Amino acid sequence: MEIPIKNKLNEKELFRIKRMKEVIKTTNPHGHKDYLEIIYLEQGAGFHQIDFNRFTVQPHSLYLVMPGQIHSWELTEIPKGFVAMVQKDFLLEQPLYHSLFQTFPLPFPSGFHLADASETFQGIFRNIEMEYTKGETNFEAVIQTYLQLLFNLLKREVKSEQSQPFPPLLKNFFTSLDKEFRANHEIKFYADALNTTSKTLNASCKKFLGMTAGAVINEKLTAESKKLLLYSHQNLTELAFELGFADASHFNKFFKRQTGVLPGIYRKGIS
Repeated sequence: MEIPIKNKLNEKELFRIKRMKEVIKTTNPHGHKDYLEIIYLEQGAGFHQIDFNRFTVQPHSLYLVMPGQIHSWELTEIPKGFVAMVQKDFLLEQPLYHSLFQTFPLPFPSGFHLADASETFQGIFRNIEMEYTKGETNFEAVIQTYLQLLFNLLKREVKSEQSQPFPPLLKNFFTSLDKEFRANHEIKFYADALNTTSKTLNASCKKFLGMTAGAVINEKLTAESKKLLLYSHQNLTELAFELGFADASHFNKFFKRQTGVLPGIYRKGIS
């Protein structure tokens, strides 16, 4: 996948907020280098694609583009709103915030419609912008506090029952899975790498995620398959090989079992 990775932050710059460019535009798919992008639109129309999710742009929409995600815009009306760029080191030392920088599983959905709470969210972004622009004593700590409020309100929006952070075993599993999922599809590989048993890893996944470790591995593979089907020009044999399947037939069976459709049909449908 030759998808450009943009870096809009300067070296050592941990946070920036700016107004969304007020132009009707269509952008090519791209990612961002190692930072989280939070976009809040007070006005706008069109579509916003994040990975394989296509969101209808409407007033009072909020989007989280995590590091490693790919996104693009097809705007049909002038957008008005804010774009905040946040490096991991800017966020307070809390498990919730650091989970924003893992690519799987995502701690939040990528898109929110916040019309019922628009005044609250508008206020947060305007206050962050004011603090950032004025740059008075302790302004960074004040911005961090507003971000903490923002994410706690978003947790309320998704009615998150994940009140307790993931244990180290699962965090390490996700990190290992991010690096190894193409080459290793078996639970035993990850359990051995984490110095535990498949049974213990399964029990932890069931307790915190409601699914087995095998199902977590399959979800990761499915998500990456969808991304490749959408953004790459590889044929199914090449794609199957990249994802660690013996051949296109094995990949077809896996994808059909996970999604209900063959990968070729999925690719045609989303293109």
